[in-house]
Amino acid sequence: MKPGRISVAATAVAAAIALAIGGAAAPAMASSWTRTADYYRWTGFNALERGQGVATDGTYFYYAGPGGMVKATVGNDSEVASSMFPIPSSMSRTYGSDHIGDVEYHDGYVIAPIEDGGSDYRHPLLALYNASDLSYTGRYVQLPVEQMPGGVPWVAVDAAAGLVYTAPWTQDAAQGTNKLVAYSLNDLLTLPAGSTLPVVNTVTLSQPLSRIQGAAMWQGRLYASVDDSAKSVYSVDVASGQVSYAFHQDVESGDEVEGIAAWDFGSSGGQLHIVHVGSGWNSIFLYLQHYALTG
Repeated sequence: MKPGRISVAATAVAAAIALAIGGAAAPAMASSWTRTADYYRWTGFNALERGQGVATDGTYFYYAGPGGMVKATVGNDSEVASSMFPIPSSMSRTYGSDHIGDVEYHDGYVIAPIEDGGSDYRHPLLALYNASDLSYTGRYVQLPVEQMPGGVPWVAVDAAAGLVYTAPWTQDAAQGTNKLVAYSLNDLLTLPAGSTLPVVNTVTLSQPLSRIQGAAMWQGRLYASVDDSAKSVYSVDVASGQVSYAFHQDVESGDEVEGIAAWDFGSSGGQLHIVHVGSGWNSIFLYLQHYALTG
């Protein structure tokens, strides 16, 4: 993510470590999506470990943040694995890598988008970690920088199509950056470490979606958590590029929305699961909210 994407979460270092699960005020409804009553809330180091991205395999949530990576159970947030320094030192030395964005889960791997913010985002990478214990596999690929100006804040897997998606952080139709970039999932999993991942296709979006903090596939569509003024979620037809407004996230206007995961936990557990950081006096808190399709 860009400067400012982690500044709010970093405030949590000074806070006492705590974890709570609670109900909240009446869920916000927009279109056919409703926020469920339950959510997780963290502060302190627990927030730093989770403050950027989230993925799930239906049993565990996998989180990434400026303080590391965490694997925790879906049901009660019991932490079963963690990594304080998930970016290997060799990657930091070679590429200046210093930031993990919104992660993805696929077939026993956590796929992490890694940026080099201190080097003007010249080395966007995707790295593979073992989902069992979050250990680095030694496998990573480079993304073509001309396709990814401004880094790689998220990655999404379309397993049914055998594709992997990213998109530019700042999008402008005049500059041709309003697009999804598609790669082969098989290439990601099999190419030698350090290879440049070939682009399979680019899909022009019907409207620019700058500041996508995370995205995930659900029922054949890509759902994007966008840190715009409305704190929106959009759905995208990955074949045509048609963008549709989905719903407004139930957060304060100053909150920073982050990564998103998709898994159907039913009407009470929701299908889309989104991390956000509070604002104002709530800036020490990180939240995981759940949204259920009701229509």
